[in-house]
Amino acid sequence: MGPRGIFSCVSGGQCSVSRQCTVPGDQFPDCSEAKPLSETRQVGKQLTRRWPEVKDEIALFGRCMTKWNLVKAIGILSEARKSRFLRRKTPKYGSMNKGFTEEELERFLSVVNSPKMHLLFSYQAILGLRIGEAVRLNIRDLNLKEREIRIFTEKSGKTDYLLIPEKLFEATIQYIAAYEKDISAAGGFLFFSLAAGRRKPKTEPHLTTETARFAFHDYIRKAGLQQIYGYTVGPKPKPLYRLSPHSLRHFAVTNFCRKNGGNVMLAGKFARHTNLQTTMTYIHTEKDELYRSIERAQDGELLERVRKMQEKV
Repeated sequence: MGPRGIFSCVSGGQCSVSRQCTVPGDQFPDCSEAKPLSETRQVGKQLTRRWPEVKDEIALFGRCMTKWNLVKAIGILSEARKSRFLRRKTPKYGSMNKGFTEEELERFLSVVNSPKMHLLFSYQAILGLRIGEAVRLNIRDLNLKEREIRIFTEKSGKTDYLLIPEKLFEATIQYIAAYEKDISAAGGFLFFSLAAGRRKPKTEPHLTTETARFAFHDYIRKAGLQQIYGYTVGPKPKPLYRLSPHSLRHFAVTNFCRKNGGNVMLAGKFARHTNLQTTMTYIHTEKDELYRSIERAQDGELLERVRKMQEKV
């Protein structure tokens, strides 16, 4: 029975709203039982094609359901969204470093032979840009006088500004000079993409995040840095790689914090995080560095007093 079939009202088939609730027949596929992955995808495609009808059904449910059932329905949809599309806030990789080390970054960039991709990944590794922020950089975002870049922060929906380090700024100017015509043809996007490819009509003329990710993993493979730390859960488990495009941002935030005396507050501003707790998950401390810090934190006089006590016992 489809959604409209199961959604019926008792008093003459009428809801408190002006629309009748009962519609005969099965109009939608049955999703009540677990199905193979291929069949689940087929059902998803059917529902996507019928989205206007599905949307009307959801709106109807919202108007006619009791408060308790509506809360349960929201909970079901929320859990489905979390399990299918959202990552856990607590990293599954525990204390493992998801960011690049300096040696790994040098090794990675040494195989990036495309000037466009090299500059894009440099903005991520130096200024900590997210991949979606990096591919959308436009020449209008550059303040040449102040050597400053304007960034629309995806997650917070705010506009932020960061100083561009001198070497990165010079590399950017040289890149713009080399690709001036292409950048102009792409409406000012630094990381232009003018080929039709699989683009949709409304796609802007810059690299997509999918293209950037594909290129990243290709270079990771060439650099011999494909380290697997686990596998996805499901009928066809896929490998989980330690390094991803976001690992460049992890490196940038960790490096910034280390070079600024461990100032997490400042690192949070640099990372454009609204919550310092989020910044803490980005900052990785190597074991050797941690152990040296423990040694430095020891009170020599206290240790001497303990040794004297041990001698007396």
